[in-house]
Amino acid sequence: MKKVIVALTVTVLMATVAISITHYYSVKILSASRAYTNFESQYSKGEQDASRHLMNYIYNHDEIEYLYFKDDISVPKGDSIARDALASGKDFRIARIGFLMAGNHRDDLPVLVWFFQHFKNELFFKSAIKTWQQSDALVEKLNAVGALAYRNIRLRKPYDKEDLILQINTISDDLTITQQNFSAILGVTSRMVDHYVFITDMVISIIILGCSGLLAGIMLRKLHTSKKVIIDQNLALKSMNERINKFAYIVAHDLRAPIASLTGLVSVLEREKDLTKISSYTEVMRESLLLQDKYVQDVLYSIRNENGENAELCNLEEVVNDTISQNGFFVGGEEVKFLSELDVWELKCNITNIKVVFNNLISNAIKYADFNKPEQWIKVKSYRQDQRCIIEIVDNGLGIKAEQKGNIFNKYFKSGINKKSMGLGLYFTKQAIEEMNGTIAVKSLLGIGTSFIVSLPL
Repeated sequence: MKKVIVALTVTVLMATVAISITHYYSVKILSASRAYTNFESQYSKGEQDASRHLMNYIYNHDEIEYLYFKDDISVPKGDSIARDALASGKDFRIARIGFLMAGNHRDDLPVLVWFFQHFKNELFFKSAIKTWQQSDALVEKLNAVGALAYRNIRLRKPYDKEDLILQINTISDDLTITQQNFSAILGVTSRMVDHYVFITDMVISIIILGCSGLLAGIMLRKLHTSKKVIIDQNLALKSMNERINKFAYIVAHDLRAPIASLTGLVSVLEREKDLTKISSYTEVMRESLLLQDKYVQDVLYSIRNENGENAELCNLEEVVNDTISQNGFFVGGEEVKFLSELDVWELKCNITNIKVVFNNLISNAIKYADFNKPEQWIKVKSYRQDQRCIIEIVDNGLGIKAEQKGNIFNKYFKSGINKKSMGLGLYFTKQAIEEMNGTIAVKSLLGIGTSFIVSLPL
């Protein structure tokens, strides 16, 4: 692709240079055509004025008329000198002097010389040069008639006045024809240059437009591809940031329950009088801390994992027991009573997500326990139903108000009972379940208790 872009760019540059060169030379050729048109106009005017003054001289023998004749005839004669110099390849300064004698503008001399030098062998200009030569021959003939008339008049020799006038008119008519031919050739030259410049411009413009279109297409495709890559990278970064934020909240939220349980255990230690039992409590604390460390490691593994949704065979009994070990005590130090009825022991799921589910639902049951009842208990059940694993977390706690049930899974929703609640636990629980293609429902009666029903594919 890079080579194609370079090739197209070089082609466009070369075509641009070509069209610039074409325009430069077309302007130069047209300028030369204009200069030669002016040259022909001066040539024609000089010849006609010379013929008029010569005929006046023949009629009235006025020397001034003859001087005018010699001055006017020098115009076409100067052009003749220039042509001879250019045709023979002599010093071009002679050609310039000849053109200046003929009344051509000094600024036109370079293009007059350049055009003759470069196109003298071209067919169309060869014809113009031949016509020019014929005109020069007629001018010489007119000059000879003038010299003859001057000699006869000065020496007072007899001469046929009408015959001289006839010769002058014949020469003038022939010169008019040759000058018309010369002008026609210059017109053809100008039109031909216009035609070829137009064709060249069209071809080069098509090349430039085609290459520019291809370049634009390639650049747009590359831009689209780059934009897509950037969008994908931004989405990936956004997704990663969201996952990191999510797991930061999860860790901060889910570690609160084990810490609360450890706080309760510390209260038990403070009240314990039997020193022999302290070691058993510290062992429970150590086990809880190790389980918390393992949980943090699992979370970090999920963050490093590219999609965070890899499923593995999870031991539900182990996950439940770990969760119970971390949440074994109320804040006041009372031991939590757990009931376990697991008929499904293993489930293919994301280990971090399933831990989030159990940790949040069990810690919620502990936080919203009803201490006005003689006993506080939490029951964990699992069973099969229509190729799905149903997990129920049931408690006899405070229950949920009917008007709040539709909002408990919303982010930052707080029931108002627990002032320390972040309003994130059930939100992350539902997210974790949905990532495992599962669903969650709730049944609750205020003052009776709550049951969360989780359905996951087997």
